[in-house]
Amino acid sequence: MNLSFIETGNTKKFDEICEELISPTSLVGPSIAQITGPAGRGKSEAAKHYSVNSDAIYIPPMNIRTPAMVLREISFELAGLRPARTDACLSIINDEMSKKRRLIMIDEADLLQMACLEMLRNVNERFACPIMLIGEEELKGKLGSRRRLSSRIRRRMEFGAINQHDIAYFFKTALNLKAAPEVTAAIHKHANGDWRPVLTASIGIERAMKASNLKDITVEMVQDVIKNN
Repeated sequence: MNLSFIETGNTKKFDEICEELISPTSLVGPSIAQITGPAGRGKSEAAKHYSVNSDAIYIPPMNIRTPAMVLREISFELAGLRPARTDACLSIINDEMSKKRRLIMIDEADLLQMACLEMLRNVNERFACPIMLIGEEELKGKLGSRRRLSSRIRRRMEFGAINQHDIAYFFKTALNLKAAPEVTAAIHKHANGDWRPVLTASIGIERAMKASNLKDITVEMVQDVIKNN
C-alpha cells in the first residue's frame, strides 16, 4: 500500500487558511484560526503534512498540558530548546519570530485548559505569530465563551465528512485500484464520514485480494472485510 498523502477538498481549504495566516496581510487584524471537526476527518494529518512541507510548527497532542508545557514545546519546535523558565521560552519565541514569522499549529486544542488558550492569545498578540487551534466540536464552545478569544479568530473551518470521490481517489492512489461506485458507496456508508474506517477496510481488502489472487474489488469482499474487522 502506498501511504501517500491524499489531497481532498478539506485539505485544500486547510492549506489555503495556513497560507493566509503566514501572509503579511495577516499582520492586519486577527491571526488565529479555528479548525474543528469530529475525530477521524483528517485534521491532524493535514496539519502534519503542511508542517513537514513548510516552516510551520506542529505541536502534537499531550494528555496533560499546562501553559508552561505548551511554551516549552513551542520553543523546542522553533529552536530545539526547552527552557524551564517561562520568560526564557518567551524570549526564544520572540527571537525566532523576529527572524521569520512561522505558523504555530496546536492539535487537540479543545482539551487545553482555558489558561493555555489565553496564554496562546497573548503569544499571538505579543509576537505577531499566527496560531492555528485544531480540535473537536468542544473547541468552538471554549473559544466562543471568551470574547477576547472569539474576536481574534480570523478564519474558521469545519472539516467535512469524506465523500465517495475521496474514497475512490484513495484506492487509486494507495492501492492503484479503480473502485466501482457500488464499492465506494459501501465503504462510504461504513466509514460514516471518517478516514480511519476507510484505512482499516483498505488494509483488509488488500489482504483479501492477495490471498485470493483477485484483481478487482467486489461489494461482497467489502462486506466480508467490514463484517470481520
